[in-house]
This record gives sequence, structure tokens and C-alpha cells, in this order.
Amino acid sequence: MPEVGVGERLKTVVVGYGFIGRVHSERWSKIDEAKLTAVVDIVPERAREAAETYRCNAYTSLSEALDREKPDIVDICTPTYTHKQLVLEALNAHANVVCEKPLALSLQDCREIIKAAKESGMKFMVAHCLRFFPDYSTVKRLVEGGEVGEPRIARAYRLSAKPGWATWYLNQDKSGGVMVDLAIHDIDFLRWLFADEVSRVYAQALKPRDVKAQTHAQVLLKFRKGYIAFVEASWSMPDGFPFTTYFEVAGTDGIVLLDSRASTPLTVHRKGGVEELSPVGRDGYLLELQHFARCVLEDKAPMVSGEEAVKTLEVCFAAVESSLTGEPVNLPLEGV
Repeated sequence: MPEVGVGERLKTVVVGYGFIGRVHSERWSKIDEAKLTAVVDIVPERAREAAETYRCNAYTSLSEALDREKPDIVDICTPTYTHKQLVLEALNAHANVVCEKPLALSLQDCREIIKAAKESGMKFMVAHCLRFFPDYSTVKRLVEGGEVGEPRIARAYRLSAKPGWATWYLNQDKSGGVMVDLAIHDIDFLRWLFADEVSRVYAQALKPRDVKAQTHAQVLLKFRKGYIAFVEASWSMPDGFPFTTYFEVAGTDGIVLLDSRASTPLTVHRKGGVEELSPVGRDGYLLELQHFARCVLEDKAPMVSGEEAVKTLEVCFAAVESSLTGEPVNLPLEGV
């Protein structure tokens, strides 16, 4: 990686200008520590659109962008099944890499990526965004501060209609299905919230006859410390259904509720009454990418390492296995 001088901005390249690539590009344009120098997309029109919007360069291949831009950071926002090749290419070019979740579609591919990241000496992070969203980080702060007493149980829902912005989501071989792509958000947050690992998973899933992927799932999680959690994720809601999330964690002394449908999304129920909170802060995507930029500049370890992301992904893979066999699956997985 080229040395970054005092006052200089990190040269950043975003790869993929689909839904999340657009989100990340817009955030990078607001980060003082970085400069969005290029966007890569295999569709030339989308690359040119990004270049016009952010006054940056446009490429249709990462290799060309790496050769010409010599970026400090590469942000991988492409479909999951392309992650491994692109991450390895960026690391090999001595760029620091942040990659969208899920990292890959097999534990073996994840291990190869992690090995390459370590050998490269570059910073590497997987973008599990809920850890950076002010409402979710406030839930963690409240639980750690004893606001619900000893936590016992949790429930999470993440529901939407069929993804309309890309067909690859509805191909199990390309996205991993709804558990690997969507439920992964809440499973990762639960691991982070409880600071604990899942020991057992039981799941059931819907795979419509006309779709090549599981589109609705219910997952039961048992944690090593005894916590239990229920996660429901769906791409099977009717067309027009608004993207909806709900999270609750209950303990011996109270409950914290987080509901995207409520005017005041965060509510704390205690024995003494109910308190409504409105967490204030910049959006999670901005905080997530700014965190990574600062890790590069300050030589710090990113919050979500490859190893940390793989632990969450392993739970998702176990849930898929359980849904196919009809049996609970113990963790860690063996021989995967």
C-alpha cells in the first residue's frame, strides 16, 4: 500500500454499483479521511453513472482499477459468489479490504480469504453493519449496563418482499438463501450482544417451487451460556410490503424492544415503567466505513475480523443444514 502522508486522504475504490454499492459510494463521499477515486462495475453504464455522480473514475474490471489507481482501500460490494476472487485480487495488490457480508459461500473459501489477509499484512473487515447502527449499538449498551438484568431470551424479525433489485438473491448457489444473506444480520448481532457463541441450531425454511432459494426461515438458537433466541427472516412477504425489522431482548428485570414500525423505535420496559428512546447519531453505514478508514490510518484492528465473521456464517450454514435434514445441528461444524 502506498504510504499515506499527514493530511492526505485514503484512495478508495468501490467494486459493484448495485444496491449496497450505491449506499457505500455515497457514504465514502462524506468521509473526510477518504477520497472515492473510482467505482468498478461490470455494467459500463452503471460505472459511468457512478463516475458522473461522484466525479471519480469508472472501470469495468478490478484489475484495471488496481493497476491505475493504486488504492489504499478496496470496498467489495458485489454479489456474494464473487467475493473470494475479488478480495484475493485486492489483497494481492496490497490494498486494505472491506467486504460486504456474507464473506463467502463455504467455510473453506472463508479460511482461504482469512489466510491471504493475514499473509498480506493489510487491514481486512467484513461489513456487518448492525454493530454500527446507533439503535442496535444502544441496545447492546443498555444490556451491558444491566438495564434488563440478566438477559435470557431474544427474538428478531427481518421481513421483506422478494428482492427486486437483483435476481441472484433468489439462487441458493449464489446467495446462500435467506438465512445466509438476511438472517445473518440478526444472528451476528445476537453473538455480539451476548458476547457468546451458539452451541445448537434448529431451523425450518420455505423454498417455493418456482424459486431456486430458500425465501423464508425460522431459526432457533441455543447459546453456550444458556441464552435462547428466535430469528425469522423472509423474502416471502407480498409485493409492496415495507421492509420491517423487530428485535427484543428480555432479562430478569426488563425488556428492550426495537421496532422499525414504531414512531419511537426503541423502548425499554422495566418494573418501574416504560421509557422511549430515540438514539441519535450518524447512520450505521457511514460509521462502519469511517471506522475502517480510521483503522487503516491508525493501524488498529477492525471491529469485525474475518475470523469473527466466519463464526456468524458458520451458524447460518448450520441453520441451512438443519432446515434440510429436519434435525438440530450442534456447533462448531465438523468437516465443513
